[in-house]
Amino acid sequence: MSVFTYIASDYPLKEVENPHVKTLSVNQALEMGIEVADFLLEPSFDRDKPNVILWADDDKNFGEISIRAFSRDDLLYDIYSKKKYLAQLEWEYTECRAKKLIEYIKDHLNEADEIELWNTWLGIATKKLKPKTKMHHIPIEQLTCLDIEKLFNKDSFDFPECIIVTKGK
Repeated sequence: MSVFTYIASDYPLKEVENPHVKTLSVNQALEMGIEVADFLLEPSFDRDKPNVILWADDDKNFGEISIRAFSRDDLLYDIYSKKKYLAQLEWEYTECRAKKLIEYIKDHLNEADEIELWNTWLGIATKKLKPKTKMHHIPIEQLTCLDIEKLFNKDSFDFPECIIVTKGK
C-alpha cells in the first residue's frame, strides 16, 4: 500500500511533465556518459529499448510537479471522486512547488467551476466499502500553500482527504 495523490475535474486536466526527469534507452544513457548496470549490457538485452533508465539532472529535481491523466478503470476502488477527468499528481512538497500547483489550479479554474485535490492511500477501499473521507471546501482566493501542505505533506495517513477548490467570484 502507498499514498496516491490525484486531481479530479469535470473539465480535462492539462498534463505537466517534470522537465528535469526523463527515461532513456541504454544506448542513450551510455551516450550521455551515464554508468549502467552490467545486466543491461548483456548481448541479449535490447540497448535501444525505450524507457529503461530513469534519469534526473539532479536528485532534488525528482520531486518537481508531474501531472498525468489516468483512467478510472486503472484503480477501480481507490478513486473517491465522481468527476470525469482524473490525473495523478506526483511531487514532493516544497513551498515553491505549492505555489506552482496553486497557479495550475487558478489556470484550470478559468475553464472549470471547481477542481478536487485528493490525498488517498491505495488499497483501503473495496467494492463494498469506502472509508469515510474528509472534505475541505476552499475558494481559490483563500487557497494557500499551508492548505496544500496540510493535505499533501503528512507523516501519517488516517483517511482519504480532499480539498475542493472553487472558482472565484
